[in-house]
Amino acid sequence: MKNIYDQVKLFYDQENEWEPVIEQELVEGFFRQKAWQGLTDEKLQNIWKNLRMFIMYLEYEETRDLENISLEDYSLLIEWLDDNITDFVKDLAAVREFFAVLIDFYRYLISKKVISNLLGLEQAAKEIAGGDTLNLKALEDELEPAELFVDKPVDLSQGLSELSSHTAQLVGEMVEQLMSKLGTYFQHRSFNDDFERALYLYTGPLDNVPEEGQEEFWLGFWDYFLFDYHLMQDDTTPLNHFNLDYGDKLTPDEKRILNDLLSAQFTVFYVNRVVNHDWVECINLFTEEKFELPFMFDLTSLKKMLFFGHVFSRGLMMINYVTSMEVSTRLRRRIKDEVIRQHKVFQIQEPEADMQGFFTRHALVVRHTIDILVTLAKVNVTPAAQLERKFPPALEPRTANEEVTKWIEKGSLKYNFSRQDIKLMQRLWFDFNQRDKLLVRKPAVWAVAVMYTYMKLNYSSNFHMGEIAEHLDISVGSVRTNSHRIFDKLGLESFDPRYLSEEGFVFSLFMP
Repeated sequence: MKNIYDQVKLFYDQENEWEPVIEQELVEGFFRQKAWQGLTDEKLQNIWKNLRMFIMYLEYEETRDLENISLEDYSLLIEWLDDNITDFVKDLAAVREFFAVLIDFYRYLISKKVISNLLGLEQAAKEIAGGDTLNLKALEDELEPAELFVDKPVDLSQGLSELSSHTAQLVGEMVEQLMSKLGTYFQHRSFNDDFERALYLYTGPLDNVPEEGQEEFWLGFWDYFLFDYHLMQDDTTPLNHFNLDYGDKLTPDEKRILNDLLSAQFTVFYVNRVVNHDWVECINLFTEEKFELPFMFDLTSLKKMLFFGHVFSRGLMMINYVTSMEVSTRLRRRIKDEVIRQHKVFQIQEPEADMQGFFTRHALVVRHTIDILVTLAKVNVTPAAQLERKFPPALEPRTANEEVTKWIEKGSLKYNFSRQDIKLMQRLWFDFNQRDKLLVRKPAVWAVAVMYTYMKLNYSSNFHMGEIAEHLDISVGSVRTNSHRIFDKLGLESFDPRYLSEEGFVFSLFMP
C-alpha cells in the first residue's frame, strides 16, 4: 500500500485539470502534523478518506469559500456523499467522524491563516450529528459568532497579564495559532534528530510513547520541547531558536506573545486557596512565592493536586499545557526534598546555579522525578552517594592539549553529540590534564577515548566506538587503555555529577 503522501500526490496528479480549493501543500502539511503526533498509518488513511471526499464535493459544487458554507449546504453535502461515494455509510457514527476530521483540518487551516474561523462548521456538526439521530432536514439558522472580537484592536503592548477578560479568549486563540506555527516550523527534516532525542528524553528508558495520538501526552511533550529542550546544534531552546530565526516574520501581536512565552519559567506549584469565583492563589513549591491563576481547576480535588508547567513573568499560565498529579501533603514534601537534592548534585557541575538555573537545564528531570515518585512508588530517586563523593585534587595548573580539544568538537558534531555534550567532554579533558602529565602523540585516539569515557559515565549505548575507531584507523585497544587511565586519574564513577549529561541525569533516575 502506498503511504499517505503518495496517495495525496496521486489524487492531485489525477485531477490536474482543475484548480483545487485546498492546495496539495496544505493537505501534506496537515498529515505531517498528524504523523508527528504519533497517529498510526491506519488513522492517517481514515483521515484521508474523509478529507478526500470533502475535497471532491468542493470541486463538484465549485465552492471556494470554506468559511461561508451554510448549514443547508452541509446537509446537502452528506446527501451527496451518500449518493456518490460507494463506501460512505450515512449513519450517525460515520457523519460524526466526517465532521471531526473537517474540524481538525479547519483548525490547521486557521493556524496557516487560510481561514479565520470554523464557527459555521462547528454549528453544522452540532445541528446535524450532535443528537441521537441524524438531522439532515435542519434549516439554516443565523449564526451568531461568539464574542471573540472587540470594538477596537487588541493591545498586547503591556503583555499577556494586562489583558482584560473581554479579550482573553481572542488572545488564547492567537497563542494557539502561534504554537501551531511553532509546531510546523519544527517539523522540518533538519530537526528530525532533535525531535527523536527529545522524545526519548521525555519518555525515558520506559519508552512509553502512546500507540495512538493522545492529546494529553503530546501537549505535555510540546510544552517540554518548546520551552525546556536544548537543541543539539546551539544548545538554545526551540522557542529561542525560533525567535532568532523566524521572529522577524511574525505579526506585531505574535511577536509580543512570543516575548511573553520567552519569559516563561518552569514552575511546580499547588493551590493554596480560592480567592473568588475567577481566581485561585497558588504557591511555588520551591520558593514559597504566591501568585494567582484563573480558576480553571476541579474544586473537589484542588487541594490534593500538584501542578507543573510554565508561568509567565507576570503571573499568567498556558492552562492547556499544565500537568497535574494527585499527591498527598507528605509526598509533596518528599518531591520537594528530592528535587532540592538534585539541585545540589547539579551544583557540583555548575556551582553558581540557583534552583531556577537547575530548572533551565533539567526541568525534565523534575518532571520525571514527580512521575516516578507518584507512579512507581520509589523510596529515593537520587542516590545519596552523589553528594558524598570526594574528587581527586588537581596536581598543578596545566593547559589541556588544544589539538585534542579541537578534535573533540569537530568529531562530536560529526557523531551527533549535542553542544552541551561537547562542553562537558572538553571539561573532562581539561580536568584530566590537571591530574596527569602526558605526551599526546595521536590526538584522535585521546579524543575518542574522552567520548567513549563520557558515554560510559552516562550509560549511553549510542556511541559505536568500534565503528568509529575503524573509520579513523585507530586502535580500539588504545582507546580503551586511555579511557581506563582517564577513569583512574579523575576517580570517575557511573553518573559522575561533574560530567552528567541531560540523558545521563534522566537515565539515572530509573536505575535500581
